[in-house]
Amino acid sequence: MTETTQVLLVAVITVLTILMVVIGWQIVLILAEFKKMLSKFNLMADGAVSITGNLTKSVQNFAGFSDGIKAAFGIFKLFKRKETTEGEQYGKLRPQG
Repeated sequence: MTETTQVLLVAVITVLTILMVVIGWQIVLILAEFKKMLSKFNLMADGAVSITGNLTKSVQNFAGFSDGIKAAFGIFKLFKRKETTEGEQYGKLRPQG
C-alpha cells in the first residue's frame, strides 16, 4: 500500500514540477514582451516630446515674427501720422485762395 502511495506521490510531484516550469517560462516570455512594449512606448513618448518641443519653438518664433511685423507697422503709422500733421500745419500756415 505504501508503495503505490509513494509512486502516486512521485508522479504528482513530477507533473506539478513540469507544470510549474512551463508556467514560469510563460511568465518570463510575457515579461520580456512587456519590456519590449514599454521600450517602444518610451520611444514614442520621446518622439511626442520632441514634436511638441519643436512645435512650441515654431510658435514662439512665429510670435516673435508677428511682434516684429507689428513693430514695423507701428513705425510706418508713426511716419504716416507725422506727414499728415506736418501737412496740416503747412496748410494752416499758408493762406488758401
